Amino acid sequence: MEKQEQEINLGEIFFLLLSRIKFIILLTVIGGGALFAYAKFWLPLQYSSSISIYVKNSAEASDTATASDLNAAKSLASTYIVILDDDVVYDKVSEMLLTAYGSDQLKTFFTIKKDEAGKEYIPASQLRKLVSASAVNNTEVIEIKAVTRDPQLSADICNDIATYGKDLLKRVTRAGSVEIIGNAKVPTSASGPSMRRYTIIGAFIGFVIAVVIVILMKMFDTAIRSGEDIKNRFNIPVLGEIPDLEMDQKEASRYEY
Repeated sequence: MEKQEQEINLGEIFFLLLSRIKFIILLTVIGGGALFAYAKFWLPLQYSSSISIYVKNSAEASDTATASDLNAAKSLASTYIVILDDDVVYDKVSEMLLTAYGSDQLKTFFTIKKDEAGKEYIPASQLRKLVSASAVNNTEVIEIKAVTRDPQLSADICNDIATYGKDLLKRVTRAGSVEIIGNAKVPTSASGPSMRRYTIIGAFIGFVIAVVIVILMKMFDTAIRSGEDIKNRFNIPVLGEIPDLEMDQKEASRYEY
């Protein structure tokens, strides 16, 4: 017997999903609830702190700034961001943090290693994952942000990068100058994880899984429920159908039609 391919058009898929809407809603709710619970009770809280650095085109004080000065400062800001992301900055921050906190306290957040001389340090790659630097709205202001599991640590990392970075930028580039705008504040509330984001992602995953299950069940369903199924699957004409006399009125209406 020649194998018949089962075809499902978009209209059939729509009505198929509509007929299983309760199942789809159930899995969507379960998915959203599962990831919400995961973010709420399993993931650690994250605290974000930031500090801003203003970039000037000239080291000399001036009451006015021309458009060319501002454009030059924006260009310098891009260069400064690259320099601030160098390992030498994170190595210095590692040294400052170990001096302030001690290795025993920092072991909660980092994997402390030792160099050939036996000196402890925090790998630059671990600090880099927690820090981001960018120009604010494409201006000459650089924002340094740190996100960790400890609010004080987040603020200290920002302040250490800004403090050491200010002198480093002047020494390396010898062009322009930078000014630190205030100090990084210790956050009083957690910035993450985002419950809403995890809930939406979980609900979407649950919805997709439900849709896939419904479609696969339809594709692999070999049951014959009507004469039309026989005609489509075996290419055999159907002369008539015997309805179930005990079916309810709603089901019987199909045969009446």
